[in-house]
Amino acid sequence: MSPKDLTVKRSLRTGKRISKACRRCRDQKIRCSGSHPCDQCSKRSSACQFDSTSQRVLVTRRYLDSLHERIASVQQRLSHHASSRLTSERREHSTSREMQSPEPVDSDQNQGLPPEHAPLKAPGIHGGREPKAPLTNPLAFHVTDWAQGPMGKPLFMGTSSTWAFGRRVLGMTHMRLTGLPLTPDPDKLLFDRHVYDAGWDGNKANTPSNMFDVSNLPTADFARYLINSVKFHCGHLFYLFEEESFMEQFAAFQQNPSEKSRSSPLWFCHYLLVLAFGKAFVVQSVRSRSPPGYDHFIQAMQCMPDFTFFDGDPIEMTQVLCCAALYLQCIYRRGPAYRMLGTALRWALEHGMYTEMHGLCLDEAYVQRCSLMWWTIYTLERRMSSLLGVPMGISEESISASFPAISQEIQGANVLEMQVMLCQILAKVDLTVYGSEGKLDSRYLSATQSVLRDIANVTVQLNASFDLYANGSMSGTSRISAHLHLLEHQCIILTTRPLLYIFLQSKLGQSDPALMEWLQSATVKALLHACVESAQQILRILSNLLEQGLLETFLPFDMDAAFISTIPLMMAATIDQSLLQDHSPWSQRAYTILEDMSTRGNICARLAQSELKQLDHELAQLSLKSNVPTVLATGLRGPGDDSGPMDIVTSGAPGGYSQSLELEFADSFRQHYELSPDQLMELANSLDLNSLTWPLPSMDDIPAHDL
Repeated sequence: MSPKDLTVKRSLRTGKRISKACRRCRDQKIRCSGSHPCDQCSKRSSACQFDSTSQRVLVTRRYLDSLHERIASVQQRLSHHASSRLTSERREHSTSREMQSPEPVDSDQNQGLPPEHAPLKAPGIHGGREPKAPLTNPLAFHVTDWAQGPMGKPLFMGTSSTWAFGRRVLGMTHMRLTGLPLTPDPDKLLFDRHVYDAGWDGNKANTPSNMFDVSNLPTADFARYLINSVKFHCGHLFYLFEEESFMEQFAAFQQNPSEKSRSSPLWFCHYLLVLAFGKAFVVQSVRSRSPPGYDHFIQAMQCMPDFTFFDGDPIEMTQVLCCAALYLQCIYRRGPAYRMLGTALRWALEHGMYTEMHGLCLDEAYVQRCSLMWWTIYTLERRMSSLLGVPMGISEESISASFPAISQEIQGANVLEMQVMLCQILAKVDLTVYGSEGKLDSRYLSATQSVLRDIANVTVQLNASFDLYANGSMSGTSRISAHLHLLEHQCIILTTRPLLYIFLQSKLGQSDPALMEWLQSATVKALLHACVESAQQILRILSNLLEQGLLETFLPFDMDAAFISTIPLMMAATIDQSLLQDHSPWSQRAYTILEDMSTRGNICARLAQSELKQLDHELAQLSLKSNVPTVLATGLRGPGDDSGPMDIVTSGAPGGYSQSLELEFADSFRQHYELSPDQLMELANSLDLNSLTWPLPSMDDIPAHDL
């Protein structure tokens, strides 16, 4: 026997207690070695047989993921094959009926429709009903991830990106209406790095000779006012500067500005960024293509030290990077913001801020500040990554940092912890619903169920500490509570909106018509209603903030919330009237919110409003022109209902809703419509995943080239 064979045999014999024994050892109730043949059978020269059907095997996670990928791929091909076959059957059926009878084959609603758009009434397989297509997240397959930019360059559209989702829906609708791709017009649509005039191309050769010029800086009193405004708008959410040390250096700067700006370039850069934020919060102007304080931001970027060689306080360096990244996010330069924050993340990782930071050489105050800095980077990174639809910068398993005790003093009780928990849900949504889990029907819905349970658990704590109705109504909503609840509802929408995309895609004839049959499922309907209710709740919260004068104009979070909530409402009203009868009152409310931001100088809000109005208009045009294919399965109609195609539900032109609807809508803002944790948990637990699993057809139904 060769040394290799001896090694293999020895490894088989040295295992611990095995879970399955061969038939002979099991019958005689003696110890089995588990090898094949086992030691007992080898001694007696007996046949050694195992029950292969019950034998357990160990495989790697990579192998399981590979199998799931292959199944998802087969499901997609089968779905495409079934759709092609159904279309052929429709055409053949229509042709045969035309040859048999010269009379119309359907009601007046069907006249003039192409044969492939007529309702299918011929019996199919599986008990006289057409088979359902697999219910997977189409955004997880990276099929339509690229779009043309304003300058002709291809733009990547991430899976969970809100901007990309809106652009996909608008592009799909525009193609169905006009037959042409959407024109990338930066004057009407939002595009990264095409909103505000840059004023500087990043070339150091084009910087002023005196980058440390202090002649255009505000007076000391006005500067203190701007710093306090930054504390009010950002201090409860992010650790952007340490007030005590920052103000000490501010006092020294006032003594000799020219000398201090050069001797402390990092602090001077930090100071300019804070001033840029302060002016954006306080000064509102629509006369310029640049936001107020933009000149301070450009000067800060020009005099920012090169961190490759600069040796400074790691906490202040990460604060400077976070300030710059957040400002870039506000002016819709989200790619550069993501890269800037990536540098801050790498800097924090290099200095071990993501760990528990135990060590004799570490000062407790320094550890507390590092922990506070880490969770600020974490929340910004999670939100920016989700908005771009790109993978997270660090896995949850790698993080062991604890929450700092000083966070309650700086940010208030539980604000930091609650924001982190919601961002952890964001990360889970991106990893599962929009990741490999979303490519397979059973795993996609299982991931959705798991996320909803997590949201329900977090909502219990959220309502306990940050109740929107603490005063009995939303008339006195806290700005911090509103921010956290908006993030909670965005998590719900991100989790459930792929279902809306699936049905709108099918409704517009760009995917398998059999997908519409899933609307029969009570589980699917419940998920869609949860998406609609969360979108409506977001607009209620934003409307109350608008009435109180607390709506954020410069920070991007309120604008993103308005955008992310309005699109699902338009889609729901288009897909099925039972989901939402009319989206006009809600979309009008969103336009009012965005218009308020626009009148205060936010160009991003104006473009977001323009994009939403274009989508609203084109969906209404589709309804008026009856260009929508009839893809609703016959099983969705009542017995004997032969009324022909189901039309898109029209809500009229933008702004064309009745006064009674407006009054009813206004009254609804004074009522409680918050999804309770019990309702969310009940929804998650009621999901019947077995009923949502697509049955694989027999091998005879699979084309040979697809195997």
